[in-house]
Amino acid sequence: MKKTLSYFLCILAIPALTRCTKQQTVSPDVKPLAKTSTKKLTATSYPSYNISPLAPDQTGVASTATQLAAKFQLGWNIGNTLEAIGGETNWGNPTVTQALIDQVKRSGFTAVRIPCSWDQYANQTTAQIQQTWLDRVKQVVQYCVNDGLYVILNVHWDGGWLENNCTTSAQAAVNAKQKAFWEQIATQMRGFDEHVIFASANEPNVSDATGMGVLLSYHQTFVNAVRSTGGHNSYRVLLIQGPSTNIDNSNTLMNTLPTDPAANRLMVEVHYYTPFNFAGLTSDVSWGTMAYYWGNGYHSTTDASRNATSGDESDATTEFPKMKTKFIDKGIPVILGEYGAIRRFQTLSGDALTLHQAGRAYYINYVTHQALKYGLLPFYFDDGSQGNNAFRLINRQTNGVADQQGLAATVQGLQNGTSSTIQVGQVYQIYNRNSFKALEIAGWGTANQAPAGQWEYLAGANQQFKIEDAGGGYYRLTPMHATGKCLEMYGFGTANGGQVDLWDYNGGPNQKWSIQITDNGYYKITNANSGKVLDVAASSLNNGGALEQWTYSGSRNQQWGFVKI
Repeated sequence: MKKTLSYFLCILAIPALTRCTKQQTVSPDVKPLAKTSTKKLTATSYPSYNISPLAPDQTGVASTATQLAAKFQLGWNIGNTLEAIGGETNWGNPTVTQALIDQVKRSGFTAVRIPCSWDQYANQTTAQIQQTWLDRVKQVVQYCVNDGLYVILNVHWDGGWLENNCTTSAQAAVNAKQKAFWEQIATQMRGFDEHVIFASANEPNVSDATGMGVLLSYHQTFVNAVRSTGGHNSYRVLLIQGPSTNIDNSNTLMNTLPTDPAANRLMVEVHYYTPFNFAGLTSDVSWGTMAYYWGNGYHSTTDASRNATSGDESDATTEFPKMKTKFIDKGIPVILGEYGAIRRFQTLSGDALTLHQAGRAYYINYVTHQALKYGLLPFYFDDGSQGNNAFRLINRQTNGVADQQGLAATVQGLQNGTSSTIQVGQVYQIYNRNSFKALEIAGWGTANQAPAGQWEYLAGANQQFKIEDAGGGYYRLTPMHATGKCLEMYGFGTANGGQVDLWDYNGGPNQKWSIQITDNGYYKITNANSGKVLDVAASSLNNGGALEQWTYSGSRNQQWGFVKI
């Protein structure tokens, strides 16, 4: 029996709700450290571990931070794994393998963030990190680089030695350990090219100018230690965390960055879990209650007390521009190092669960879109948990997909363009923008007039459609389980509510469709015969919802996302 405990204990002040926490799954005999604990440090000096510095080498690390940021867009966190206290598998996830990273690449991600613990593997007198752990982390980094993925490697919570010690009294001791650790980490990883980015910390607990000054010294120590090791590290892009990785704190307090001898090689990191009542809260507490439903069109009329009452769509469009103005417009890229929302699939059932999951997919999709719109590079936080209240997208036990709906919502978020990217000959999952469920031929039907509907995506061939050229700017939508047939409007119907079905392809105009972009990479699919669009009847969110044609009104149930298979 597994025990689920809070990985981060939330600060009870309302502003802190933008940055609280994930759930971790741990073994029943492990007593995890609360993230609010403070590790007392006493040593203020350690041996130097910069024992083999190299001459600066710009080979393979020529990109500035801005140039590098243009090479990846969507990231994924290996959460609750290499940062797990007690060992890599101690919070319930298996060891990271090349097969897992291969699945991350197949899923559409172009970068991986590796939250990592170091202190538990270090000698507490000398701060020397075990070579076996340095080798293991390097192996995981190599898995990512093998797949052409970009990597962010950090010092995560790590028992709180830095994160909860952003104070003048702890400053000398923390700086000493920061220097010792990063000399070792940077030396071990020095051979990697610009695919690997080092990150100074995770969520340093800072909310005032004094703490910001202390944190800046920690970041300066990080930069100095990495640069001192030479080689590729003389030019490697480095990632600096804002105070508490909170957008408002970063906007008001972070008015300078560390001095860096390498010009234009720094990025900034913030996180986003707003509103936390919806995104991560797993029990009602004194300062607020859990919210199950979020977003315009996804509030409950029967369970209204669980609707999110703050942090709606306008929050992201208010917060993200602050980072654009503060940093991005000045040539300093911003990484949205963590975001996501838990899935309450055991808390809820029936229509309530359907509404919650659709709203969660909408949340993930919306935040991804808005981050990219304003120039932030989003990294989804995947905790790998198989239980309730999990952030999981990828199944680490099978190296497959655990949450198709959430994954499609995340990956489609990349499509911010205003011009079509539809490719003839490509096979797609086509999902409804309202329900986040896939277009399919119901029941794997192969007979003429088999109805089309929507269903949660199960990767069935009846849910996968090839886009084929039908001439005149129109397309044929061919289901992969019945390739001689196509999606059509039954009987050449032109009325609203006409049935969408499967039929042998004969080239009729009722079997041809235009695919025209609306916004944020979504499309309306218009029948050539009737001029009406593919629509989910009555805006249903349910499996089995019928497809019909209807006059286009711009509603979400008339728009479709295309995710490459």
